[in-house]
Amino acid sequence: MLPVMKWCAVVVAIVCACRGSNEQPQRTPTGSATNAAGSAKGSATDPWNATPVSSEPTLVERHAHANKICPRVTQPYFYAIEKAGKVSHILGTRHVGVTLAKFPANVRDELHAAKLAVFEISPDDDSRPEHHAAIAIDKALGPELWKHYAELVGADMAQANANGRPSAALLMMMVEYEDISSMLDMEIQSEVKDAQIPTGGLETSAFQDGLIEKLLDVRALRAAVAQTKDRAKLEYESSKDLGKYCAGTDDTPGTDADARADMLAAGYTEAEIDAMDEQLVFSRNRDWIPKLEKILETDHVFIAVGADHLRGDKGVVALLQARGFKVTRVAP
Repeated sequence: MLPVMKWCAVVVAIVCACRGSNEQPQRTPTGSATNAAGSAKGSATDPWNATPVSSEPTLVERHAHANKICPRVTQPYFYAIEKAGKVSHILGTRHVGVTLAKFPANVRDELHAAKLAVFEISPDDDSRPEHHAAIAIDKALGPELWKHYAELVGADMAQANANGRPSAALLMMMVEYEDISSMLDMEIQSEVKDAQIPTGGLETSAFQDGLIEKLLDVRALRAAVAQTKDRAKLEYESSKDLGKYCAGTDDTPGTDADARADMLAAGYTEAEIDAMDEQLVFSRNRDWIPKLEKILETDHVFIAVGADHLRGDKGVVALLQARGFKVTRVAP
């Protein structure tokens, strides 16, 4: 399977799509009967309680699955950044599947004490992504792969994506077992807005959308469908990624060994995979550093970016350290 869940930039596309359409996934309030047991009765139009029309996991089941895999974030990718007497913090996020309530109190405390909050994309970004024409996804995949895609996502979801963008069709497959009611970045942005904390961004929505459309094309969709044997693999990949994130044990940026093997089997070359990692992760890290240096001239900044951007010798942590910042992982 393509390493879509590992690449945090890809999941941002879901957030961008929600922002662009002014639609957000509905959330069940923490502690509600439905949240705890998934069995509360509700109206027929409530997506949490509606009887599923196909066999894909319901929102309640996804929520319960995420809580089982990650009841709390025990070792967050959370760092203190110090230089010239100024102290700020950076949090590596997982854009979908985790709520802020699962983090240690010190993360929430630093967020609420912030004088400025900075995200990959500013909450008030109004850049307009380039229009991408819809294509016939079923025709692009061909009969066999289209049939398998429908087996993976369910007949209703497949039909909804029969005419659209390859990136959207691929994302819907990759989040089959993700708790899409929990979008950490959007939750943080909501808290920041309520607290009237000023915000900023490191790049534009238009840039991210263009990158997603460039890399998650028909070829990527065909490869992902072909290399995903069944839903069990989708569930395994989501569970593995979520578990590692919450335990704070994933220290490999970009494409991991399993995903690389899948991509090679699908016809990608090592050079092509490295180039995708460069565009999705490493070049963006380098682009952010001068912007962050300017931002960090002030005090008490809270920065939230995808966790993959913080890892490794090409990550934001190492790059800031090379520029004279003291960057220390904060214990829970």
